[in-house]
Amino acid sequence: MVNPIVSLYRTLRHRPRLSASLVLGLMLWWTLSARMPQVQALLWAFDAGALLFLATTAWMMAHATNETLRRRTELETEGRWTVLLFSLVLTGTVFSALSVELHAVRGHPEVLALAGSSIVLSWLFFSVIFALQYAHSDYAARRAGRPALLFPDNQVPDYWDYLYFSVVLSMTFQTSDVNIAGRHVRRLVLLHSVAAFFFNVVILALTVNALAGAF
Repeated sequence: MVNPIVSLYRTLRHRPRLSASLVLGLMLWWTLSARMPQVQALLWAFDAGALLFLATTAWMMAHATNETLRRRTELETEGRWTVLLFSLVLTGTVFSALSVELHAVRGHPEVLALAGSSIVLSWLFFSVIFALQYAHSDYAARRAGRPALLFPDNQVPDYWDYLYFSVVLSMTFQTSDVNIAGRHVRRLVLLHSVAAFFFNVVILALTVNALAGAF
């Protein structure tokens, strides 16, 4: 049986961007908890960690080649479902914190700004995490000679192709011009679509609540 601590170490070791973001978030939450309400501290910590993760991931995507993408997906195979589950739980926790914090919006524009940034960053974080999952799944299938995602130009996809696929799903719950050829990816798309539906419903409700409370 694999030691869970060893498994967690291996999962984080090959994900320096996520690890650094997690450390930053935890340190900021611990620091701010003594100076402001816990909910606000959590949102500030999430925003900082998510912003770091998104910025470093965007840089990585911009500089990645097909070869580095292939190597990275091989290294990050272990624990990728744990990362996905953690990300979904984290997003749910942020939404719970937002629902509490939005009751204090009236007369506090800084709280409204914090809530708005948390909503935007959580949506981007959610979509990027799924984009990385699609990259892992498709490249694993390509190593076996059976691509799981078929893009219209028939070229080897890069990170931006997977981000495009993920963002379209997050926004419209459909796959646009990309065909799904793998059952395991189809299941991942099902999870993504269901999660995105509830995600967007919650975002709409939180946004309406925030605007109603601000005036």
